[in-house]
Amino acid sequence: MEVDLHEYRQESAEEQIQRLREVKRERDNRKVSQLLKDLERAVRTEKNVMSYLLECCKNYATVGEMTKVFKEVYGEFKEPSIF
Repeated sequence: MEVDLHEYRQESAEEQIQRLREVKRERDNRKVSQLLKDLERAVRTEKNVMSYLLECCKNYATVGEMTKVFKEVYGEFKEPSIF
């Protein structure tokens, strides 16, 4: 089975980076910061984090910012070597 791959375009990457910068510039960064702290507290106390994630998303926290919270609490998974 063949899979069509899309060609990498530097212009597309630059457009996405610019859009991300714009979102971060226009959002309420204070609120996002507080929501990420709330998310971290929920993760550390083993609460259900879904409502915290939704609030973060509604306020334009990025997936990377939310993921960073989990990495800071749990660390990053390292696949064990088989050999």
